[in-house]
Amino acid sequence: MKLHRTLFGFTLVTVAILAGNQANATATLGGVVYLVGGSGACNFSQLVPLNTQQDTFVLSGATGCLGTSSSVDLHGEAATGTIGLRATSSGNGLGSSQAAAQVYYSDHWLLTPPAGLANGTYSIPVSLTLEGNISSGALYGFQFNRFLDYSLSVRDLYAGISPSTLFSANGSISTTGAFTQTFNGNVNFRYFGPGSALPMTAEVIASLSLPGLNEGVVDFYNTASISMQLPSGFSAATSSGLPLVFPPVPEPRTSAMMFVGLGLLAWRVRHQYT
Repeated sequence: MKLHRTLFGFTLVTVAILAGNQANATATLGGVVYLVGGSGACNFSQLVPLNTQQDTFVLSGATGCLGTSSSVDLHGEAATGTIGLRATSSGNGLGSSQAAAQVYYSDHWLLTPPAGLANGTYSIPVSLTLEGNISSGALYGFQFNRFLDYSLSVRDLYAGISPSTLFSANGSISTTGAFTQTFNGNVNFRYFGPGSALPMTAEVIASLSLPGLNEGVVDFYNTASISMQLPSGFSAATSSGLPLVFPPVPEPRTSAMMFVGLGLLAWRVRHQYT
């Protein structure tokens, strides 16, 4: 398994380099697949460089022999801010078959405010969602101690990294069963006015990594996603110009009127039956 560790380590280093060098507003999607079958008798590997400029990405691979099999499916979509990873492995549970993979996505989302918006800092709610399942009895390689690593982040591209300008979720999953988690937070974006050389821009990065699955199914194909709740009048587009549609933030006045209406309805029902 020495080749596997070398290949996967290289991809992680590539991600670190790309994450620190996002000077160009260009969407990138890529991934790597490394599969073992028959204790090395029928291996498969394929790499789409993680800095490949594209709006959609799909990569699949499979291998199997001597009673073992492994497969991986990867995908990414710039227009929806989503990536996914699904892997299977079937052998003796000791590495006679193994699946390893990574999918990576980065983009710059251009936020367009409504006309007449005053210069200043605006806080925008963001959501980072991860959903998937790891089958009962699944086994990872003993040297990894986990099934999946994830990293999702949104930040103001033109601001320094701080708790107010960056929101991220990073972690690992080492237990079987269903996993559903939504991380909610806010990112402060600076608006320098119309025609500024520094438009409101979000740097978005997402990565899913499977170090080594020896047995079972890891299904996070649908999906890891990043979204925003844009204030009224705002719009957003990917670096290639594809429009992004997010649920709007409720107007404070509208929300207040809704709760008042519900309160009046409850009061009428209560007094009707008393």
